[in-house]
Amino acid sequence: MNQSIEVLVTFLLYLAFFGWIGWLRGRRRTGFVLAVALSSWLLLQEQGDIFVRIANLGKKFLVFIQSGGLSADPDPAFTALRDAPPLVTTENRPGFVFLVWVLILVLTYIISNQNYKWLTTNNKSDGWAVLWGILSGLFFASVLLPRLVAILLPAGTPGIDTTEVIQSANLFRILGGSLAVVREGFSNLWTLIEPQAPLAILLFLTLLLVIAASTLQGAKKAK
Repeated sequence: MNQSIEVLVTFLLYLAFFGWIGWLRGRRRTGFVLAVALSSWLLLQEQGDIFVRIANLGKKFLVFIQSGGLSADPDPAFTALRDAPPLVTTENRPGFVFLVWVLILVLTYIISNQNYKWLTTNNKSDGWAVLWGILSGLFFASVLLPRLVAILLPAGTPGIDTTEVIQSANLFRILGGSLAVVREGFSNLWTLIEPQAPLAILLFLTLLLVIAASTLQGAKKAK
């Protein structure tokens, strides 16, 4: 029971962290990063072979140039080109596609930090910003957490295939697991506080009233 509560608290802190980042960055910047990260990931999963071909052609071009392909006698260059192994193979393709996505994500963050008008106009820190931040956290969890598991539990761990863990992870499984964690965690938490249920409800209502009062005060200052 206590372990499920620890998992729930950790999960809520994780979501709160990304929600806070979304609040700080604003809804336009956060939404832009989320849209590019999600669309580029889906594109790479479906059309990643295009980038694989580009990378392999680029390596062949470099091998051809370095072997004297532009010299008077290009025959050795053609021989080296024929014998050169591809840069991206079937085995390392998933890692290559992941690195391309990481590069796109880093460039997107750099672009989103610029003061472009389409990013700064109406870039409010509101509920949408928090929501985009939370959704970004869930999406990044579906992509990154399985790979962290592969680091913590190296290949060869009895009963666990880390490659299968990475390939089977997706956003819907993470969402389903998250809902199960929240449901079980709150159920166990309620079991602990049920003997003091009236006091807990009173504290919760007091917290809601304080939040509502602070919101009204902020609205008056804005006017």
